[in-house]
Amino acid sequence: MDPLDKPIGFWLKHVDNLLEDGLTGVLADRGLTRRHWQALNTSRHGADALEVFDGAAEARADLVARGWITADGALTDEGRAARGEIAERVRRFRELSVAGLTKDQYAETVRALATMAGNLEAAR
Repeated sequence: MDPLDKPIGFWLKHVDNLLEDGLTGVLADRGLTRRHWQALNTSRHGADALEVFDGAAEARADLVARGWITADGALTDEGRAARGEIAERVRRFRELSVAGLTKDQYAETVRALATMAGNLEAAR
């Protein structure tokens, strides 16, 4: 099958679903999801960094309950330790997801998607 037989929206949603499921699988033994990782990794940028993601508020609340971040989003010592261990898992998963792509191919894909996002945001 030629990948161009399907529109970009199909591939975006398919890859997003695979990333969601795959990363949640990688983190399942810690009782975490992709959203937990995003909240933990972006805690220094504030809660609004994740406002576009469903489940972000719940993940942040769970991380506060675990004692990994404070109510204002700062990492605790325990959170820093957890983030370091989880970051290594995420790094390996990301490597798997881009295997076979050159750095230039990856960069061009990101640039193309950013351009598309900009076009659609401007059209709102």
